[in-house]
Amino acid sequence: MPKKSGAIIMKITLNEAEQKLAKFLARKRYEDNRAKGNPDGKVGEQTNEQVDLEGISGEMVVCKMFNVYPDTETNYEELPKYDLKTPKGSRVDVKTTRYSSGRMLATMKKKVEDCDIYVLVVGEFPSYKAAGWCNAKELLKPENIIDLGHGDVYALDQNKLRAFK
Repeated sequence: MPKKSGAIIMKITLNEAEQKLAKFLARKRYEDNRAKGNPDGKVGEQTNEQVDLEGISGEMVVCKMFNVYPDTETNYEELPKYDLKTPKGSRVDVKTTRYSSGRMLATMKKKVEDCDIYVLVVGEFPSYKAAGWCNAKELLKPENIIDLGHGDVYALDQNKLRAFK
């Protein structure tokens, strides 16, 4: 499963229109979720604005990679368990980190049946790289559970992720 040498590192910068859309979606999703009483799952020192903006931006980056339109819904009855579908129908959960050596992380609430693949995006608004991917069964295993100081999470180092072709 580790990346092979010569792996393609996909670098993507959101254009001006995509940046405006990302900012709008991040703000609206945060407002709508708090209005509905959905918990704020933020962990770490970043502001809520940063967390939401980086998250939606990461989703948009992966949408660009797969040439699919991003989910622009902001008012969910129930929060979706995945972020997008590939053209072949795979359900994708995107994880975004600003740390260049950041890990693929998933909360303990995640279940294998929630999505098919996880994609890790690394960077800061508006420029990112797609660091790699894994399937849900590879990430959500007991041996991948660690505590990074905020409770148990599933985690994989980048060198254990699959490269994009």
